[in-house]
Amino acid sequence: MKQNTIGNYFNKMKEKANAVLESSTQTGELVTKAEDKTSQTDKQGLKDLGSQVKALVRLVRSYKKGDYRNVSTKSMVLIVAGLLYFVSPIDAVPDFLIGAGLLDDATVLAFLFKTLSGEISAFQTWEETEQIEEETYVKPAP
Repeated sequence: MKQNTIGNYFNKMKEKANAVLESSTQTGELVTKAEDKTSQTDKQGLKDLGSQVKALVRLVRSYKKGDYRNVSTKSMVLIVAGLLYFVSPIDAVPDFLIGAGLLDDATVLAFLFKTLSGEISAFQTWEETEQIEEETYVKPAP
């Protein structure tokens, strides 16, 4: 019998990630589910986990819209796989196990943030720059 480990489940999510990334509908559904689940993490005292997921969600959304493309396809597949793992209720440690259910999700997201820290930081810097530019933009008079 194959052991159900975090790595096994994450690899399954990586297999699905390409198809999700190519489909605007599936990507949109994933983003919505991830945003919904972040409210649960906030309630369970895992605000850091929620803020990490929100950053990944914004990155995926910006990537899909074409606003931000300074990230490799391989990294995007890993990020989508991580979000798929996060939203899946059945993984190495099922989410219905209060307290322990999100620990494996946090482990996967910590792995992503460590592995892709440069690309995620670059996105967050770009995001801050974009926000400053929007705030300083003066709309021409009609």
